[in-house]
Amino acid sequence: MSGCHSKTARAPSGQVVATVNGQEITQRELQVEMAGTTAATPAAQKAARQAALDRIVRRLILSNAAAEEGLDKEPNFAILYERARQALLIQLMESKVAASVPAPSNEEVTQFIQTNPNIFAERKLLDVDQIRAPRPNDPKIIAKMVPLKSLDEIAAFLTQNRITFQRGINVMDTVGQDPKVVNAVMALPPHEVFIVSSGNEIMMNQIRESRVQPFTGPNATRYASGLLRQQHIREAVTKKVARLVTNGRKSVVVSKEFTATPSGTPARRPL
Repeated sequence: MSGCHSKTARAPSGQVVATVNGQEITQRELQVEMAGTTAATPAAQKAARQAALDRIVRRLILSNAAAEEGLDKEPNFAILYERARQALLIQLMESKVAASVPAPSNEEVTQFIQTNPNIFAERKLLDVDQIRAPRPNDPKIIAKMVPLKSLDEIAAFLTQNRITFQRGINVMDTVGQDPKVVNAVMALPPHEVFIVSSGNEIMMNQIRESRVQPFTGPNATRYASGLLRQQHIREAVTKKVARLVTNGRKSVVVSKEFTATPSGTPARRPL
């Protein structure tokens, strides 16, 4: 890779894969950078390694340049650095919890498949009239759309509130959806409008037609097992976080400014 070391510098070897102005990049750093990366072929793996190394090199070059400009001496740098450190520690703790969660048992997977027929034995493909819009920053906007009975009413509401949207026909597969959402949708009266969210989008839908395409066999079993494990991970992380926060709050001492209402009446602790 050009730019990783000068022509006169000795090529790195062993655990060092590259240097940036003498600063070493190790095999371990490259492995951490590539965590979660998968490649189907040796050529793709090599390309992924090269891309990961390029990212590290770019970060080092730019962060070193920023430090040379004295940006690490800015008043807010230490606060932002500590916030990033705290967020990383929380992420690593959650990853540790996730790694300790075992795969669900065969009996649990079988029961899950049987209790969610709309995803498996009677898996649905839904042809829907759909309006897609960016998720509003104000949650009251979504609340005001819930009582609306048709997509035409929703389209008029969005237009009135100057919210851009796209309208068309789409196919929704119950595989890949939250089982609770699937069961709630399938329990709706015919032609009832329902709202789901995905990332930064909200989708208002009205079912035109549904058809059954069973999802069974080994792929369905693997999917159910993975879905259950993700649920167990969320539950385990939520439980540990709640326990830690509850115990930790016992040692919190808050200034009077944040423990009293403007009238001077003591308020509930906001933390």
